[in-house]
Amino acid sequence: MDQLFYPKSVVVVGVSERPDNLARNIVENLFEFQFNGEIHLVGRKECVLFGRKVLTSLDQLPDGVDVAVILTPAQTVPDLVDACGRKKISWAIIETGGFREYSEEGGQLEQTVLRTARRWGIRIVGPNGIGITNVDNGFVVPFVKLKKGPVTKGKLSILAQSGGVLLSYANHMISANVGLSKMVSMGNKLDLDEIDYLRYLIEDPQTEIIGLYLESLERGRELMEIACSTSKPIIIHKSNTGEGSREIAKLHTAALANDDRVVEAALKQADIIRTKDFRSFVNAVKILSLPPCKGKNLVIISRSGGIGVVAADSAERHGFRLLPPDPKLQEQFHSLFRAKVIQPTNPLDLGDLFNFDLYTTILEQALRFPVVQGILFQHGATAEEKEPSRKFVQAVRELSLRYQKPVALQYNTDEEELAYIKRALDYPIFTEPEDALTALAISRDYYRRLTTEKSPPLSYPFDRNRVTSILQGASKEKRDLLLPEAMEALQACGIAVAEYGVVHGKENLPQALEKTGFPAAMKVISPEISHKSDVGGVVLGIDSLKKAEETYGKMRATGLGNISGVLVQKMISAGKEIILGAKRDPSFGPVLLFGVGGIYVEVLKETSIRVAPINRSEAEEMIFELRGSGILKGVRGERPSDIDAIIEMLLRLSQMMIEFPQIEGIDINPVMALEKGAIAADARILLTA
Repeated sequence: MDQLFYPKSVVVVGVSERPDNLARNIVENLFEFQFNGEIHLVGRKECVLFGRKVLTSLDQLPDGVDVAVILTPAQTVPDLVDACGRKKISWAIIETGGFREYSEEGGQLEQTVLRTARRWGIRIVGPNGIGITNVDNGFVVPFVKLKKGPVTKGKLSILAQSGGVLLSYANHMISANVGLSKMVSMGNKLDLDEIDYLRYLIEDPQTEIIGLYLESLERGRELMEIACSTSKPIIIHKSNTGEGSREIAKLHTAALANDDRVVEAALKQADIIRTKDFRSFVNAVKILSLPPCKGKNLVIISRSGGIGVVAADSAERHGFRLLPPDPKLQEQFHSLFRAKVIQPTNPLDLGDLFNFDLYTTILEQALRFPVVQGILFQHGATAEEKEPSRKFVQAVRELSLRYQKPVALQYNTDEEELAYIKRALDYPIFTEPEDALTALAISRDYYRRLTTEKSPPLSYPFDRNRVTSILQGASKEKRDLLLPEAMEALQACGIAVAEYGVVHGKENLPQALEKTGFPAAMKVISPEISHKSDVGGVVLGIDSLKKAEETYGKMRATGLGNISGVLVQKMISAGKEIILGAKRDPSFGPVLLFGVGGIYVEVLKETSIRVAPINRSEAEEMIFELRGSGILKGVRGERPSDIDAIIEMLLRLSQMMIEFPQIEGIDINPVMALEKGAIAADARILLTA
């Protein structure tokens, strides 16, 4: 892919002398950013443009031009790609729109382009985008006219599905004085997508931070694997967050785990920073350009006591600990104040102190204190303070780098001065305490995850032959597992289930009840009934053989569907109800779900999600990140539930989804979490079509 980002020659296809010709803007950008390779031009009419002859056919080019940038009507693109193949051009950046994003016919045309490209071994960027920008070598080919002046070379590379969003991010970064390395407008992602570009940027020495804007994510599992393989921070702004399907889900699990919740969990699990808007994206980039925040011990220094209080509230919300000042440090700071009316606490109110050199001294003393892991410095400048403030900002930068601790500088001044500071000084500025503290929290959490060693998932012994036999039997009949089959499959994977027996006739009830005892539950067995309790297919509290016989008769007589039998099951009255589930996500693969509340979990709307396989610490996180998990610890004198048993059940479920790809989804609901152990009381297992 070096050839794409660092070509030695490029041909721009679609240029003309007309001032409104968009391909002409591409050529102007190459000159503006001083592209250091050969530039060829192709258009419909022969002419001279920018001192270069415009050819009328790709066939007039020498063989082996590295990259073709195409901006012509959609219907002309397949033939142009074919011509690129004849001239041994390896890469085509197609900025033309009017393909599948426009119409069904456009989609068919797009597939023709792809088939043609693959026949020649050509890789495609786009279509329907604004191409590539490489600040490092001046290969800048958007069809929007750009200016080199405000763009600085830096360590941030951005991938975006939308050209407009990419330009917006570029403007935000330029405004924040954040340097750029490479930008890619991926467009329709006909050939190359974010995974292909990420693999390159991970190895790119010019890129230290990677940002993505995505509307769709088809290769989520590969994204997680890439993120886990690198120490480079990846920031994602994922939009288009509505539910992927409006159909009624067959499983509780599917209903509870809509697509964006899966994305949220997966990105967190892979240590990818997710932002929801432009502002938080920019703030994340700002803080990650500073040394990492290695813990939650924070000092707030403020020129305004009121703003210091606001910042302290925000710091608490973000999980920071405001260290009480060391007595010697407190005494040292106190000696600096003119009027001894303000006690140097944390937040430290600079109050009546107007000596900016002393600000630098105070900041350095705080940074030298070993337990301090981050600083928020709230600064403000009036007209006569602007010049010394510029010197102070430079001192902040130098001290932050020297002590390798982040100093989030929140600066209040007029817009003109703020714009000057951002342009002139290579240091991120925050405009509000909340922005600065949100960013510091991102740095802290990212560093913690990056430095936490992840243990591999455990592997448990399974009766694989037994499970395979059950799955194959149901698959041959083109159906999902029946209730007793699901319970048997769980048992074969080491997941405890409530004692049960299957009854096909009233005469078998005594034998089944002898096995389960009283009280018992009775449940219909039918491939046609998804949720038995919704249709009267579950009766609890059976306390005698007579009641069991009556219930069996009613179940057989009520026309509940194709009933193949009745499951008689031991009732587990003790314990707390929880739910475990799994489904196979089209992008991320097997996904696990945990919830508290059993049949009420959909009402409580509190569940946790992880992508399988998971390890023990991730299973623990699934449990304890829920507010409702407190009931499992024991409340009001109750004994706590067996957390280790729940963790093991989650790990076994994770392994089950990995080892048996023919399973589409599992719903274990309820699971009774006991003082000793955890037992599945009901289960459904769906198979892939």
